[in-house]
Amino acid sequence: MSRRVLFLAFLLSLYQGAPALAQTETGAGERRFLQPGVHAHWQEVRFGVLAYDRGFFSTDDFSGVVINGEYVFRSPEFLRPVGSPRPYIGFDVAIADDPIHFVYGGLNWDFRISDRIYLGLSLGGAVTTAEDLKNPSNYKALGCRALFHLGAAVGYDFSERWTVQAYTDHFSHGGLCSSVNNGAEATGIRIGYRF
Repeated sequence: MSRRVLFLAFLLSLYQGAPALAQTETGAGERRFLQPGVHAHWQEVRFGVLAYDRGFFSTDDFSGVVINGEYVFRSPEFLRPVGSPRPYIGFDVAIADDPIHFVYGGLNWDFRISDRIYLGLSLGGAVTTAEDLKNPSNYKALGCRALFHLGAAVGYDFSERWTVQAYTDHFSHGGLCSSVNNGAEATGIRIGYRF
C-alpha cells in the first residue's frame, strides 16, 4: 500500500475517532467540524528534524537530514473571512550529500479535530539555494529558483502552549517554468511553542 493511501487513512481515522470532540458550537447552535483558525491569536516558533527527500510525492533518491524552523505570526483581522490563517516564514536546511536549502513563507491554517489534535495546512512561496536547476543528476532539477511551498501537519497539543507535529513539506514550481519539475520534499517531527 502506498504511503499516500496510508497517510489519508490515518487522517480519516483521526477524524472518525473523535466526532464528539471535533464539533464546535456556532452562534446559531449548529455544530461545525474542522473549524479553522483555532490558533489564530497565538504567535509560535517551530523547530524539527525531517528526513531529506522523503515525502508522499517524492521518489526518495537522496538521504540525509533537514533542520526545519518556522516563525508563525498572529492572524491579522483582515484574514478572518478566509479562515483566520496565520502568516509564517521558515527554512529547511539540509545536511546531506549535494544538499539544497529553502527559505519560505506564506499562510498556515490550523483545523481542530479534537481537544488536542489538529490538522495544519500551509500554502506559500519559497526560494531555493540549488545551483543547477535543470540537471536531474544534481539533486532533482527543480527548474526554477522561486517555487511554491506546501506543508501539511497532524499536531497534538500537550498544553495550551506546547505542541508536537508530524510534518511534511513539498517544494515545486507547479508548472510555472518551462523546465522539469521534480520537486523536493522532507518529512519528520517538530515541536512548537506558542506565546
